Amino acid sequence: MRILIAGCNGIIGTYLHNKLSLDYIVTGLGSKEKSNVQDYYSIDLSKKNLLKNLVEHLPRYDILIYLVGLAHKKGKGKDISEFRKINKQTLVNFLSILDERNKVPAKIIFASTISVYGGKIENIIYTEESKKDPFSAYALTKLEAEEYLIENYFSQSWLLRFAPVYEKNFQLNIHRRTKISKFNFRVSDGEKKLSLCNIENIGIVIESIIRNKIPTGIYNVSDTVNYSYNDLLKHVKSRFVMPIPSIVVRVLFLIGKKFDNVFLKENMVKLISDNIFVSNKINEFVKLTATLEDH
Repeated sequence: MRILIAGCNGIIGTYLHNKLSLDYIVTGLGSKEKSNVQDYYSIDLSKKNLLKNLVEHLPRYDILIYLVGLAHKKGKGKDISEFRKINKQTLVNFLSILDERNKVPAKIIFASTISVYGGKIENIIYTEESKKDPFSAYALTKLEAEEYLIENYFSQSWLLRFAPVYEKNFQLNIHRRTKISKFNFRVSDGEKKLSLCNIENIGIVIESIIRNKIPTGIYNVSDTVNYSYNDLLKHVKSRFVMPIPSIVVRVLFLIGKKFDNVFLKENMVKLISDNIFVSNKINEFVKLTATLEDH
């Protein structure tokens, strides 16, 4: 079985490339040069002429895992054209060229994000059927890419909406929820809940799709355990915690909402409300067993 991973330079791509290469023929695509990886091509996927030349030389793959994405700072409204070029148009270009050459893989696995739901103070639990209301250019263009796949390739696509990802050597999504500069903080009593995704659960999902255990569709992918901010503070072994009243965060959220500041809107709402992105749907087919305790 041949697997093509587009965007294999990041945390998830590197993990999947290393894992899947043990059992399958894996080719990687990325924007950076890599001298120590076999079957890897460095390419700017936004350049159609380069893509056409590459596709001419590639075999037909059984599975495409598409991890390409521009996520830096999530983006403001004025940045949307740049985010759309990377998050949607590269996918459109790639699949259209593969289609022309009759090389579209039988399975397309697309990495999306729980950010497509947006986030509201009054909402607590988000399922795959929850209303999509993305705040950021990143989330909006990821949703546009989802819609492209649904319209054109849904019968062979898996759209995976990842909760914030972590692994042993990548704790950024935990630290940004527990630290301001070098100081740990807690909003109110620290008991608000959130979802995270152990990278090993992504591996479980991908291998299960490869082995035909999960039908096509849209899935949230998160740990089955919901964490409080106190759980995260315990995980990072915080000694001193700076208390922050919830009213301060609410005011910052309202300021962000008034001035359409994506950073304030997205981050403040997480601190003052439960944000649980359940993965019950995918757990009907495979059990996601990895949790924060494993790291």
